[in-house]
Amino acid sequence: MRINVVKGVLVVSALLLVAGCEQVQQARQEQEQKQQTFVQRVDIAHIWVTPGDPPAGKPFNVLGEVKYSEPFSPDAIDEAKIKDKLKKQAYEKWPDTLDALVDEKSEVSGDGNTVTVSAKAIQYESSVDRTALHKMNEGIVASPTGN
Repeated sequence: MRINVVKGVLVVSALLLVAGCEQVQQARQEQEQKQQTFVQRVDIAHIWVTPGDPPAGKPFNVLGEVKYSEPFSPDAIDEAKIKDKLKKQAYEKWPDTLDALVDEKSEVSGDGNTVTVSAKAIQYESSVDRTALHKMNEGIVASPTGN
Protein backbone atom coordinates (compact mmCIF):
# COMPACT_ATOMS: atom_id res chain seq x y z
CA MET A 1 0.00 0.00 0.00
CA ARG A 2 2.84 2.33 0.86
CA ILE A 3 4.36 1.73 -2.60
CA ASN A 4 1.04 2.63 -4.26
CA VAL A 5 0.91 5.91 -2.31
CA VAL A 6 4.48 6.76 -3.34
CA LYS A 7 3.67 5.91 -6.97
CA GLY A 8 0.54 8.07 -6.75
CA VAL A 9 2.54 11.00 -5.37
CA LEU A 10 5.14 10.59 -8.11
CA VAL A 11 2.46 10.49 -10.81
CA VAL A 12 0.76 13.60 -9.43
CA SER A 13 4.13 15.36 -9.13
CA ALA A 14 5.00 14.47 -12.71
CA LEU A 15 1.62 15.75 -13.95
CA LEU A 16 2.08 19.03 -12.07
CA LEU A 17 5.57 19.38 -13.48
CA VAL A 18 4.33 18.84 -17.05
CA ALA A 19 1.50 21.32 -16.54
CA GLY A 20 3.95 23.86 -15.11
CA CYS A 21 6.30 23.40 -18.08
CA GLU A 22 3.41 23.96 -20.50
CA GLN A 23 2.48 27.18 -18.70
CA VAL A 24 6.09 28.40 -18.79
CA GLN A 25 6.32 27.55 -22.50
CA GLN A 26 3.04 29.34 -23.22
CA ALA A 27 4.18 32.42 -21.27
CA ARG A 28 7.48 32.40 -23.18
CA GLN A 29 5.67 32.20 -26.52
CA GLU A 30 3.35 35.07 -25.53
CA GLN A 31 6.37 37.20 -24.56
CA GLU A 32 8.10 36.43 -27.87
CA GLN A 33 4.93 37.41 -29.76
CA LYS A 34 4.73 40.69 -27.83
CA GLN A 35 8.37 41.41 -28.68
CA GLN A 36 7.78 40.73 -32.39
CA THR A 37 4.72 43.00 -32.38
CA PHE A 38 6.73 45.72 -30.62
CA VAL A 39 9.58 45.46 -33.14
CA GLN A 40 7.17 45.66 -36.08
CA ARG A 41 5.41 48.73 -34.64
CA VAL A 42 8.72 50.46 -33.96
CA ASP A 43 9.99 49.61 -37.46
CA ILE A 44 6.88 51.02 -39.13
CA ALA A 45 6.81 54.09 -36.89
CA HIS A 46 10.43 54.97 -37.67
CA ILE A 47 9.92 54.96 -41.46
CA TRP A 48 10.28 58.53 -42.65
CA VAL A 49 8.01 59.56 -45.55
CA THR A 50 8.66 62.73 -47.52
CA PRO A 51 7.84 64.19 -50.94
CA GLY A 52 11.39 65.52 -50.97
CA ASP A 53 14.82 64.04 -51.39
CA PRO A 54 16.77 62.07 -48.77
CA PRO A 55 18.83 64.23 -46.42
CA ALA A 56 22.07 65.45 -47.93
CA GLY A 57 25.21 63.82 -46.60
CA LYS A 58 23.50 60.67 -45.36
CA PRO A 59 24.48 57.79 -47.69
CA PHE A 60 21.71 55.41 -48.71
CA ASN A 61 20.80 52.58 -51.06
CA VAL A 62 17.61 52.49 -53.13
CA LEU A 63 15.57 49.38 -52.35
CA GLY A 64 12.89 49.93 -54.98
CA GLU A 65 9.57 51.64 -55.62
CA VAL A 66 6.21 51.25 -53.93
CA LYS A 67 3.12 52.24 -55.83
CA TYR A 68 -0.62 51.78 -55.58
CA SER A 69 -3.77 53.12 -57.22
CA GLU A 70 -7.28 53.41 -55.85
CA PRO A 71 -10.56 55.12 -56.71
CA PHE A 72 -10.67 58.82 -55.89
CA SER A 73 -12.21 59.58 -52.47
CA PRO A 74 -11.46 61.85 -49.50
CA ASP A 75 -9.55 58.94 -47.90
CA ALA A 76 -7.50 58.41 -51.06
CA ILE A 77 -6.05 61.93 -50.74
CA ASP A 78 -5.71 61.99 -46.94
CA GLU A 79 -1.96 62.45 -46.35
CA ALA A 80 -1.88 60.43 -43.11
CA LYS A 81 -3.65 57.50 -44.78
CA ILE A 82 -1.36 57.72 -47.79
CA LYS A 83 1.71 57.55 -45.55
CA ASP A 84 0.29 54.59 -43.61
CA LYS A 85 -0.45 52.65 -46.81
CA LEU A 86 2.97 53.37 -48.27
CA LYS A 87 4.70 52.37 -45.04
CA LYS A 88 2.79 49.10 -44.76
CA GLN A 89 3.33 48.19 -48.40
CA ALA A 90 7.05 48.96 -48.25
CA TYR A 91 7.49 47.21 -44.89
CA GLU A 92 6.01 44.02 -46.37
CA LYS A 93 8.67 44.09 -49.10
CA TRP A 94 11.68 45.20 -47.03
CA PRO A 95 10.95 44.54 -43.33
CA ASP A 96 14.58 44.36 -42.25
CA THR A 97 16.07 47.15 -44.34
CA LEU A 98 13.54 49.94 -44.96
CA ASP A 99 14.39 53.30 -43.41
CA ALA A 100 12.57 55.92 -45.49
CA LEU A 101 10.22 56.58 -48.37
CA VAL A 102 11.30 59.57 -50.45
CA ASP A 103 10.01 61.32 -53.55
CA GLU A 104 6.44 60.50 -52.47
CA LYS A 105 3.96 61.59 -55.15
CA SER A 106 0.17 61.52 -55.51
CA GLU A 107 -1.44 61.98 -58.89
CA VAL A 108 -5.10 62.12 -59.83
CA SER A 109 -5.99 60.65 -63.22
CA GLY A 110 -7.14 62.96 -65.98
CA ASP A 111 -10.75 61.83 -65.55
CA GLY A 112 -10.56 62.38 -61.77
CA ASN A 113 -11.51 58.77 -60.96
CA THR A 114 -8.20 57.32 -59.76
CA VAL A 115 -5.42 58.37 -57.41
CA THR A 116 -1.97 56.84 -57.93
CA VAL A 117 0.59 57.14 -55.14
CA SER A 118 4.26 56.24 -55.37
CA ALA A 119 7.50 56.60 -53.43
CA LYS A 120 11.08 55.38 -53.53
CA ALA A 121 12.12 53.07 -50.66
CA ILE A 122 15.62 53.57 -49.28
CA GLN A 123 17.92 52.16 -46.64
CA TYR A 124 20.56 54.33 -45.03
CA GLU A 125 24.03 52.83 -45.06
CA SER A 126 24.00 53.13 -41.28
CA SER A 127 20.75 52.00 -39.62
CA VAL A 128 21.91 52.52 -36.04
CA ASP A 129 18.58 54.12 -35.11
CA ARG A 130 16.65 50.94 -35.97
CA THR A 131 18.94 48.77 -33.81
CA ALA A 132 18.63 51.19 -30.88
CA LEU A 133 14.83 51.29 -31.20
CA HIS A 134 14.66 47.48 -31.06
CA LYS A 135 16.56 47.60 -27.75
CA MET A 136 14.08 50.04 -26.15
CA ASN A 137 11.91 47.19 -24.96
CA GLU A 138 14.93 45.73 -23.17
CA GLY A 139 15.32 48.80 -20.97
CA ILE A 140 17.78 50.65 -23.17
CA VAL A 141 16.56 54.11 -24.08
CA ALA A 142 17.11 55.22 -27.66
CA SER A 143 17.61 58.93 -28.21
CA PRO A 144 17.42 60.53 -31.66
CA THR A 145 20.47 62.64 -30.75
CA GLY A 146 22.47 59.63 -29.54
CA ASN A 147 22.60 60.93 -25.94
